[in-house]
This record gives sequence, structure tokens and C-alpha cells, in this order.
Amino acid sequence: MSLQGRRVVYRKIERPAYKMIDEMPEIPSCVYAERLKRLQEKLQEKELDEAIIYADREHMQNLDYIFGIDIWFEEALGIVFADGDCCLILGNECMPLAIYSKVPTRSLHCPVLSLPGQPQEGMGVKECLEKAGVGEKHRVGCIGWKQFGDVRELDFPGFIIDALTEVTGDRKYLKNATGVMTDPRNGLRNFVEPEQAAVYEFAATNVSAGMLDALDALDENATEFDIAKYMNPRGLPLSCHTNVSSGIRTRTGLVSPSGKRIQKGDPVTLCWAMRGALSCRSGYAVHNAEELPDPSRDYMDKIAKPYFRAAAAWYERIGIGVCGGEMYGLIQSVFPKEQYGWYLNPGHNLGTEEWLNSSIFEHSDIKFRSGQMVQLDIIPEARNGYASSNIEDGILIADDKLRGQLSKKYPEMWKRIQRRKNFMREVLGIYLKEEILPLYDTQGILNPYMLNRGYA
Repeated sequence: MSLQGRRVVYRKIERPAYKMIDEMPEIPSCVYAERLKRLQEKLQEKELDEAIIYADREHMQNLDYIFGIDIWFEEALGIVFADGDCCLILGNECMPLAIYSKVPTRSLHCPVLSLPGQPQEGMGVKECLEKAGVGEKHRVGCIGWKQFGDVRELDFPGFIIDALTEVTGDRKYLKNATGVMTDPRNGLRNFVEPEQAAVYEFAATNVSAGMLDALDALDENATEFDIAKYMNPRGLPLSCHTNVSSGIRTRTGLVSPSGKRIQKGDPVTLCWAMRGALSCRSGYAVHNAEELPDPSRDYMDKIAKPYFRAAAAWYERIGIGVCGGEMYGLIQSVFPKEQYGWYLNPGHNLGTEEWLNSSIFEHSDIKFRSGQMVQLDIIPEARNGYASSNIEDGILIADDKLRGQLSKKYPEMWKRIQRRKNFMREVLGIYLKEEILPLYDTQGILNPYMLNRGYA
């Protein structure tokens, strides 16, 4: 799809060159030192004695943000005291990771955080907390995954809450401080440094390259497994499981690939993600409207073109100072949820995880600022005989200062960004604001007839 004089046109396009890249940027220790300092300032602002970060395999992002380690399949606690002292409490197989912490830290072995059935000789959670320095009447900020309306509501496992209550003397000393990290207005992880932005762009470049290869491989009688092999993280962690689904399987959301063969006329969804980047595409395995199922022959005009118009409006409106409520209202006005059945926020904040939080909701007064990663995420419901449509990718918002840092420190990345921006403008007719940086080579490309290669 492209915009020509604000009219949505389906035509043959020339995609820009793309490829997976191998040079993964590293985040230096000095960045972690600054993060630790900012967290200390938050603790002082909220009058807390320490923050305790809970992590498990699915929710390791806050721990990684401060300590720079990934705990894999165990649970862990990371403690940051108001004076900057740090302590990691780790299970059996994660103890060796402590030496890789990007900030100075002590480490304590707590076998109950290990896998079930493993040796349990050693200290329990209570003993570890006490040895780390958590004490009676300490005001503890509990950083987990979810924010609730009441700071007294915690999302830590019960056995850890029990231990903290015993050590501090009363549960009233425990506060939910997850927002310090993830609140969409001012959470620390909502704003990336140049070094983190480069890591996320590395992920986005590879994710979009894999997506384009998968789209090119899509064919009748190929199995979903055949297509999924192009979405290859090369051993790096995913932020959600890979989804290739076709036919009736597209109606069950994020499902893993199967041995099902893709048939002409099938709706198809492709989605995969590495940490910091996700790309998704939906459409039909057809060459033209005549190959669509009878009830959906007008899919292009009924769903795909209105969807692309909404996505283009999203890309062109977002920017520094724009409120989340304005973005919500924009999509509601051009692509009303009552008609198209979208339910989730039409965009959200990105981090190491695919969905960090969202500033985009009805009446939101949260303004977008430089350093934020934001995902276009408008998902119409598949209903009334029509498949869904999707061109989900993310952008980085960057002011003059951040753009200058990126262009100087990462010139090859900067060239890729400028090439994408030119493609969106010159080929797709989407005009991004100066501060909006496209990170994906799939950005804006929508081909509803997915077997009709070279068209959008």
C-alpha cells in the first residue's frame, strides 16, 4: 500500500535493500552506572530505604536494566540501597552470573530460588534479605511487573512477601514501586540511551530482515514450519514466541507454527520478536481478490485500505509533545473500534519486552518525549468473514541531541534509518516528523495479497 495524494493505492514497489547484521552493539558499564544513580534518586524522592527487584525468566527486564545480567530459568532478587550499595540474591545455577554484573554488587546464594528438586542446602529468603542489609522498619520499594491502583498491592510471589514482612516487621513497610521502572509517564526504562537504542535497532534490523525473508518464502503448500525457519534469532533470546498461523489457526491469537500446509485463500499471520523489537504481518495467501473466499472478496476496500490509512495517520501524527490521548482519538476517528473491532491500545511503549506499558489510551494526557520506543499496534478483529490486517513495527522518538549522538556514534545505523525514512516518504507516501526514526526495514509495508510478491 502507498499514499498518493492521500489516496491509498496498491501497486508494485521496489523494496530497499536489507540484510541481517552481525555487529551487535554493547552497552558499556558507564551507562549502567548512570542508571543506578537515577534509581537512587528515585528512591530518595519516594523516601525508600531500598528497592528490591524481583525477576524470573519471563520478567527479567528490570533486573537486566540495572545489573546487566539475564537470569534464565530461575528466580532472583536484586537489591539496590539508597546509598547505591547493591546485592544479588540468586539460585543455584545463576550464582555464577554475579561476576558479570555491570555494577559493583555483592551476591548471596538462595537455593529456594532454584528449580524444583535441586539441592536446598543454604540460606532461605529471610536469611538472605537480612544478610544483604534489609532490616526492621526499612521502607522497601518492591519492583515487579505490574502496577496497581494501590501501592500496597504487590505482585511478588507470596513466599517472598512473607519473608520481607518478617524482616521489616510489618507489611506496611512494603510499597509497590514498579512504576519507577515502567510507568509510561516517567518510568526509567521508558527512555533509552543512545547505546540502548543501538541495541534495539540491531534487533529491529534482524527481525525485519527475517520477516521479509519469511514473506518472500510464503507459498501454497509450504508448511508453517517452512516459513518459520526464516525467523531465525541465531541463538539470541526472543521476547515472544514465534507465530506462523494460517487458516482457522489465525483466529486463536499468538500460536506457535505447526506442520499445517498453507492453502490458497487462507488468512495468514506472521509474527516474531527479539528483545527490543517485534514485527507482525497479516493478510491472505492469495495473488488477487479473485482468489479470496467469496465473503471477503472486498477485503482490500473494506479492511486493508482503511487499515493502512489509519497506520499512516499514526506514523505521521506521533512526535514529541503529542499526548497519548490524541493518538487514541486519531485512530478512533479514522478507524473506529466499533466498526473494526480493535480492543487493545492502538500503540504502546517498547522495551526489552515487547510491551513495556502504554501511553496511548482514551483521554491520556501523557506526552511523548525523546528517548521513547513506541510500537504501532492497531489490531482489527477478524470477523464477519474477513481476516485481520497488521503492519506492527516500532519507532524511536529522538530530539536533536539524541539524533546527533546516534549519527556520530553509530553511522551505519544512522544510514539505515535515513534510508528507511526516505523509503517511507518517497515510495509509501508516509511523511514522518524529523524526530521519528524508523528502525525496521518492514516499516509501513502492507501487502494484503501475500502471494503477490513485490506489491504493497
